[in-house]
Amino acid sequence: MQYDMFLWEEFVQSKDAVLLYLHNDTCGVCNTLHPKVRELLDTKFPNIEMVDMDAVENRELAAQLRMLSIPGIVFYAMGKEVFRANGMISLGELEQKIARPYSLMFE
Repeated sequence: MQYDMFLWEEFVQSKDAVLLYLHNDTCGVCNTLHPKVRELLDTKFPNIEMVDMDAVENRELAAQLRMLSIPGIVFYAMGKEVFRANGMISLGELEQKIARPYSLMFE
């Protein structure tokens, strides 16, 4: 699906928690990290909606979000950006960045 900035902001505002995973099919790191991020959210943070977005298909939105490298991850809570990572991130660091705001919202 292609998003524009207005549609994306409207979507984020309509959800409690969203994790954007910006990737490209030719990115080996993206393809390796993706299932691990999905599993992390499914097991520890089930109330976060994960959105997989192709960086090429959504090039304009990626640029507007200042996501200049992939994989790109942006975590939103209550419509506000909480955390972002451009490029490689460890699962431990990602879990740590999500855990506190998540616990405040859902536990």
